[in-house]
Amino acid sequence: MGAKKVFKRIIKIVLAVVLTIILLAGGYVGYVLLSYSRVGDEALAVTEGTEKTGVSLDNEYKVLSYNVGFGAYSQDYTFFMDEGYDDYGNKTCGKRSRAKSKAEVLFNVGGAIAAAFDQNADFLLFQEVDTSSTRSYKVDQDEMIRNKFPSYYHTHALNFHTAFLPYPVYEMHGKVRSGLTTLSKYKINSAYRYEYTVSTSFSKYFDLDRCFSSHEIDISGSDKKLYLVNSHMSAYDESGEVRKKQIRELKSFMDEKSAAGHYVVVGGDWNHDLLTFNPDFSYTDTSRPYAMTKRPPDWLAFMFDDKGNPMIDGYQVVASDNYPSCRNNDIEYDPPHTFVCTVDGFLVSENVQVVSHETVLTKNGDKGLDGFAFSDHEPTVMTFRLG
Repeated sequence: MGAKKVFKRIIKIVLAVVLTIILLAGGYVGYVLLSYSRVGDEALAVTEGTEKTGVSLDNEYKVLSYNVGFGAYSQDYTFFMDEGYDDYGNKTCGKRSRAKSKAEVLFNVGGAIAAAFDQNADFLLFQEVDTSSTRSYKVDQDEMIRNKFPSYYHTHALNFHTAFLPYPVYEMHGKVRSGLTTLSKYKINSAYRYEYTVSTSFSKYFDLDRCFSSHEIDISGSDKKLYLVNSHMSAYDESGEVRKKQIRELKSFMDEKSAAGHYVVVGGDWNHDLLTFNPDFSYTDTSRPYAMTKRPPDWLAFMFDDKGNPMIDGYQVVASDNYPSCRNNDIEYDPPHTFVCTVDGFLVSENVQVVSHETVLTKNGDKGLDGFAFSDHEPTVMTFRLG
């Protein structure tokens, strides 16, 4: 065969490969575009529990919030989207996209549920609860939670649903269905999912469908209601504009309910540091909580500006500094070097009296390292009274 024919054959093969890649890429883009949809505002189905009368103005109640991290975040887990800085200011980044194994998911979710169960809370707010996701080996974590709390009223609000995500190529994230699970010892009259604004860029096809869920509960002897809200705001928002819009949307809801004299308790993962510059704490520039003297990761936003002004005014921000509630996942958990902060807590209307609050330290005796035993977050709890 002559050199000219060989050259032509090579060109044909190269063109065929390029055309195949273009067709596959175009087909995938079409699949993603056709698969994309937002859930929108919608009523949530309430799973019935053991009916109790409404809450009372005379009693104290305990609420827990816990981001279980889809069961992946053991202490030695790092996540490919989490970037940070080491002690010398050098950029660092996590590696994994999926949980290590199904057994690891079952262990972590089971441990997180047991830690929550031990708190004997009246209300429980869970975030990043997968129901059928490649990244967590299709384990229905919402069902695991319901089975542990069979007497509680229950809702699940979808806030992350994607087409199959083929990145990172070495461990594809896959297809995801995940959401917010809420439990109440007291009868939930109705529940509703409210959509948050998300990015309008192409990244929206691969991002969470952020939302908050609201639950209306009767108050005995009163025509007012308790509104229990589970929220999970955006994390990877470079400009910060999306998170500002989400704060305004939540505030609008709270303003409406509070103006009518109702009681509002919001808990969740804010993805905003709740302690730095918080006027309820007397920190100085050299006594910031935990590792805040280190350079924070770029994903972290702040609830308060350097003058102590909150992003959302008119409500009490409830955060605890006895333990951090969140670790960065750019490196394995190593207390002297891992960046930690508090992004989990509560926001309450002025007619809600906060009695106590704390972050719960989870422990895993098998690995001998206290803190973040089952997730990259710790449970936070608050005891409150209405009125």
